[in-house]
Amino acid sequence: MSSKELEKIIDAKIRKAIRKHEMIVAFISGIIGLIFIVGLFHAILLNHTQIQALYLK
Repeated sequence: MSSKELEKIIDAKIRKAIRKHEMIVAFISGIIGLIFIVGLFHAILLNHTQIQALYLK
């Protein structure tokens, strides 16, 4: 096995690892974004019901 072949194999493995890492980071970012959006929607909804309760008294 020559140095060039070894270098190509290592390069391919590194690229595969980087792709896997990018997928994991994108997945985690997506989940965090979804939690943030749901939390924001919940806060707006909660605030809306509190405002209604305050003005309907």
